[in-house]
Amino acid sequence: MDRLANLINMMPTKVSAIFSLVAIAVVSASYIAPNPTTTTQPPYQPPTPGHIIIDECTCFEKGNYYTPVSSDDCKSFTQRTAFLPAQTLKCPYGLQFDVQTCVCNYVTDTACPQYCPAPYTPTPNPGVTSCTDNGNTYRQVPGTHCQKFTQETATLPPQVHSCPYGLEFDLKTCVCNYPAVTTCTV
Repeated sequence: MDRLANLINMMPTKVSAIFSLVAIAVVSASYIAPNPTTTTQPPYQPPTPGHIIIDECTCFEKGNYYTPVSSDDCKSFTQRTAFLPAQTLKCPYGLQFDVQTCVCNYVTDTACPQYCPAPYTPTPNPGVTSCTDNGNTYRQVPGTHCQKFTQETATLPPQVHSCPYGLEFDLKTCVCNYPAVTTCTV
């Protein structure tokens, strides 16, 4: 009997302990930690090099300036970059250079500007010399502080081009160069 009395006396403590554990478990289970907002960032993609339209005659892409040659119906274009001579290149047969897309494009999708680059009639100036590279003859344009130059070939008349910002056309190297190392004669 004593044993039974002990069991009955212990029961409330055991029951209260069990009840406490159950209560803690229920409260713990009902508490759901806030789900941290997981923002998944998309994988890094480097910017795709695009082109920039400078004006109706010039676009810029991947460090190069491009200008269609209107005098041959935009079938050719000039490519210029700092420290290298400008080059006149031809589009593949049946295509014209398109400033809007900065590539040779179908004739039906291209608007060939009438005067690109702007026609230039050099004024006689005995102090202005020229340089020649890759079959092109280059001259500094008077009154532009050497920021503009002409390019001509045996088959194309002189065309005016601009050096990239902060550079001047250098007759010693036949390219746009830093002003500190450029001899500006006009």
